[in-house]
Amino acid sequence: MAQSEFHASNEFSVTQNEVSGAGKNASSLTRGLNYLEVLNLYGSGAKGAWNYNYTAGGKATDDLRNDTKKLSLTNIQGRATNNVHTVTAGDVFESFSQYSLATSLKGASYRYNKESSGLPEVTGVFGWAYPRWDSVWKDPVTRSINRQAAGLRVKQAINPDLWAAGSYVGAKDTGRIGVTDALYDAKNYTFDFGYGPMPGLTAAGEYSLSDYDEATGGTSAKGSAARVELVGDADPSRVSIEYENVEPDFFSALGSASPDRRKVKARWRYKYTRQVTFTSGLLWYRNNLDKTRTAGTTRNWKPEFSAAIKKPFSGRPYSFADLSYKFDRKYGGGSSGADHYLNANYRDRFAQLDSDTNLGYTLYKTKTGVRDAKEVNFNTSLNSRHQVKAMVFKPSVNLGAWYARDELAEETDKLYEYSLGLGLEAPDAGLTGDLRLGANMLRKSAANTDDSDKFFATLGAYWRPALPAMLKDSTIFLRAGYNGYAFTTSSRNFREKSVTAGINTSF
Repeated sequence: MAQSEFHASNEFSVTQNEVSGAGKNASSLTRGLNYLEVLNLYGSGAKGAWNYNYTAGGKATDDLRNDTKKLSLTNIQGRATNNVHTVTAGDVFESFSQYSLATSLKGASYRYNKESSGLPEVTGVFGWAYPRWDSVWKDPVTRSINRQAAGLRVKQAINPDLWAAGSYVGAKDTGRIGVTDALYDAKNYTFDFGYGPMPGLTAAGEYSLSDYDEATGGTSAKGSAARVELVGDADPSRVSIEYENVEPDFFSALGSASPDRRKVKARWRYKYTRQVTFTSGLLWYRNNLDKTRTAGTTRNWKPEFSAAIKKPFSGRPYSFADLSYKFDRKYGGGSSGADHYLNANYRDRFAQLDSDTNLGYTLYKTKTGVRDAKEVNFNTSLNSRHQVKAMVFKPSVNLGAWYARDELAEETDKLYEYSLGLGLEAPDAGLTGDLRLGANMLRKSAANTDDSDKFFATLGAYWRPALPAMLKDSTIFLRAGYNGYAFTTSSRNFREKSVTAGINTSF
């Protein structure tokens, strides 16, 4: 007899928000009582030689900040396979390659893959690239351009170490929303491969041709994109090198690419010892590949270096340090800048106290006087865990500061923040909770700008009561928060109070 199963999860919550004060219109909370309902279903089974599964989800809310629709279908999918033929309908995601197809569709797909037969793997897909299901039936609130898509991919294993694939993807737009919306009729023809000639060494690459017509501007163009990546991974090193060239006229409606870019990216991770690991990298890219930009060519250099050190102090077994430096150099195209990023992180344990401290320094410098500034940020956290009989208490302290100096405007901004926290675990009672209190203070030196002070308090409590086995994963939760904003201009001061209660049920 075929085995089948069915699961469902449901989260229902209600939220009460109150906002008061002269500046209450600056709040992002929806005032009053609102609800949120999220339901997800999953099932699977078998019939004869076929296995199947299905999922569906929906959302209901009266808070437009949660969703623009009061009732919406979030996902739906059905899938059946006999390990040779696989059919999927609803939400489908058949990832062909980066340039050709890397977008989910509302539609259907079919895949043929008979292992050890020597035959190629074939995948076909058809659907619409809608962001959500409401758009499928032309809901006025979530209406979007109708992008119909179809694709076919054939992948062949040439030998155990080498495979190659060719694909075609077409996309056609209709149903312009605004008069300036671009409508594309685009095609992509793509070849990609993967090769592992020896253990620890792999190569992958892709080449794609695009051909499109754009109705709004009446333009047509053809372009190409290519990339290749080599990865060597064998202790103590891991090295990766990537080269990419995307022509200005290359367009992929359903894939991902940055037109008019030539890029080289390299990365080397080296385990110097069991305690010390060095990582270095370099990213270089430029535009204006067809030399038609009136401003000229812009080039970017981004080298970086970091060191991760376990037990930098031999007497401290839990100590760990991470140091990094990044440099961002950009020049050409009418601009020239050099930015420096330094960061140091140190983690350790002192008795029962865990500490995590971070210090960062950033220097922005442009030769054209667009931006000359420096920033310093610092934060540290202290945490501990204490068990008293069946209860676990987790107190914490967080401190932070941020300093920014704009050399051109001769302005200095400062931000200070602190918070105190207390976590609670009571496993026998199925109870967990977390309380956090804190404040931050922003001090700005610029004229006609406000200093501000904010006090915040948050509480989260989760209770998993003893319920029948079918509902044993259910959790009742409560979240409460308070934010008090005080600006130099009193007309902008306001206070927010929010309480959310609900239950998350699974069966």
